[in-house]
Amino acid sequence: MDAPRSHLVASVLLLLLIFTMYQYPRAVEARPLTLQQGNSKRFFATLGLECKCCDGAKGECRSSWESSCPKLKCHPWKSH
Repeated sequence: MDAPRSHLVASVLLLLLIFTMYQYPRAVEARPLTLQQGNSKRFFATLGLECKCCDGAKGECRSSWESSCPKLKCHPWKSH
């Protein structure tokens, strides 16, 4: 495919995208995500994160917690 034709195809696709967004704005609208599982350690592990709850009196961290934790510190599991 030569350059002018590829520019034409890209322009048509861009116009199609803009037209679709204009006609169906709710299809591309963002909304907050509600988590059903709260901030449990298992949930974050499914996202590839290792989390610690750091809500101790002096900022101590623990790797397990029962209810929700107000001060989570999470890192990708590969960084540990």
